[in-house]
Amino acid sequence: MMKCITDFISRCRHLLTALVYAAFVLLICYMLGNSTFSFGEDKVIAQRLHIIKSVFSNKVDFSSEDLLPVNIAYDKQLIDWTDEYGLPVGKVAITDRSALLKFLQIAKETGTYKYIMLDVFFEEGIETPVDSALFSLIAGMDDIVIPAHKDIPLADSVLISKQGYADYGTSVLDSDFGKYRYVHNELPSMSLKMYTEVTGSEFKQWGPFVFCNGKLSRKCLFPKFKINPGNNFYTPEGDKVFYNLGTDLLSYSEGIDYATLLKDKYILIGDFTENDIHNTYVGDISGAYINYNAFVDLMDGRQHVHAWELITLYIIYFLIAFFLLKHLSIFQYLPFMKKVSSPIWRIIFSWCGFSLLLTIVSAAMYLIEGNIYDVLAVSTLFSLLSTGLEVYQTLKS
Repeated sequence: MMKCITDFISRCRHLLTALVYAAFVLLICYMLGNSTFSFGEDKVIAQRLHIIKSVFSNKVDFSSEDLLPVNIAYDKQLIDWTDEYGLPVGKVAITDRSALLKFLQIAKETGTYKYIMLDVFFEEGIETPVDSALFSLIAGMDDIVIPAHKDIPLADSVLISKQGYADYGTSVLDSDFGKYRYVHNELPSMSLKMYTEVTGSEFKQWGPFVFCNGKLSRKCLFPKFKINPGNNFYTPEGDKVFYNLGTDLLSYSEGIDYATLLKDKYILIGDFTENDIHNTYVGDISGAYINYNAFVDLMDGRQHVHAWELITLYIIYFLIAFFLLKHLSIFQYLPFMKKVSSPIWRIIFSWCGFSLLLTIVSAAMYLIEGNIYDVLAVSTLFSLLSTGLEVYQTLKS
């Protein structure tokens, strides 16, 4: 019996090794996808494919029927400011908290809204006369989330239960926004907190794996930015893209039916035009809209890893590994490649070949379901396998 098993393994060693190696590469691919940072050219691929898609489709969704965007960029108040030694240095402008208090009171009284994403940070040490009333109101409201930032404490502990993480990861090579992170050290992001409270969904992590309602999922995504007002204040039809808090919603409050205006709306409050603007692969967009688009992606189910994705990638990775193990290489089929004898150049050409193939696969996946897969790391894994096999054959002979 043991001899039969040994003979089978000997005859099928290439097949079995390819199966195992493909599973290993797929696991690495998933783990890298759950990393905040962009390790390869996946962000560049997303940017170029977005441009290509824009050529064939000029449609832009400035807003949606269930969204009420409220811009607070022009609602400011001055407060006294001190330096690090507590000495007064003048005044600084912050978001008008009296205006926020008034609008949130109206929203709570009407009680017709779905959820409020309040992208205004209340930092410790910045105080106004209405803070106690404002913070108590927020703490007592249902269906509202406010931002939290790393190593910056909130102004009041009563706000802790309402916070969602709002920072995004950067690297030495890329300081712009890339992927959206839904969980940071077990603290949900603003969009994830909003999603779980709106839908009652569960988002859990087990080792390197993330599950949403029991389905294998991702905890980082390149947002699709379905809702993107860009630099527009009005739609081509002349409708407002967003409301300015003071001038549009509070100055003429007597003539506004707030119950109807807020009915079944997701209310997005943030700075859309001035200070909270970030560079993304689709261009400049405000932080509030980044968070809201990440919520929209969750509602669309983009966090789920579908079986067809895993099967497709696994088959591709298996075929690459199997052909390498069977010593079937591009160097055998292209005449000019046969003349390449330098090990270094063979590694470089091998890596470029894998990169090209995997870039095509990644582009196809993006066009089908909007997700980008790491190319650099996966290409490197197959290039290392190819090089290792060549070195082994050389030493063996």
